[in-house]
Amino acid sequence: MKIRGNNILFFVIEVISGILVLVLTNLYGNIGLFGIIPFFIGLALTRDIPDERETALLFKASAMHSSFLGAIMAIIYFKFPGFNWFYAFLSFGMITRGLIGIFYFLKS
Repeated sequence: MKIRGNNILFFVIEVISGILVLVLTNLYGNIGLFGIIPFFIGLALTRDIPDERETALLFKASAMHSSFLGAIMAIIYFKFPGFNWFYAFLSFGMITRGLIGIFYFLKS
């Protein structure tokens, strides 16, 4: 398995980092933001110059991610007003983008 240019591996690392940030920030507050470190390590290890197909799939994943993230943030605003918005945006942003990216890259 190659690491450089492996987008599925990057999206899996992004989902794991999102879950890690969600759990750690709920337990430890601001210190839990160190859970984002695996995301940056995965970004440095797996990024490569994408070809046209990968660029299109990354664009689709990012566009769908923003739609889902907007809906999730609206649900959090109305149903869980005491939840910290910054933590929610970071964690659910990474989780949704990771899951949608995995879906698009496995589907193609």
